[in-house]
Amino acid sequence: MRPVLAVDLLCAGRAVLQVPVAQRDDCAQGLLTAARIADEFRAQMAGMHPEFGDGTLASAARHAGMAREPAICEGAFAGALISVLQAIRDTHSISR
Repeated sequence: MRPVLAVDLLCAGRAVLQVPVAQRDDCAQGLLTAARIADEFRAQMAGMHPEFGDGTLASAARHAGMAREPAICEGAFAGALISVLQAIRDTHSISR
């Protein structure tokens, strides 16, 4: 997966926001997995992955579909962002 920028976090949060609360952590982890797969594909094939995009978390989220852009202070969106941040933290702590 390519480095995570603020736009990646916001897009992933919008994708996670679309799923039921009970599935949000799994969705966030799935987006990270999709971004990793797409980045590996991009490196090997010199092109975008047809399903997951260019290897960024934002691209994976766009391909998954995103909710309308809410204010960050909206409770449900804040919770979705937390799910994404926890997935990033968990992924990076495993890989180190």
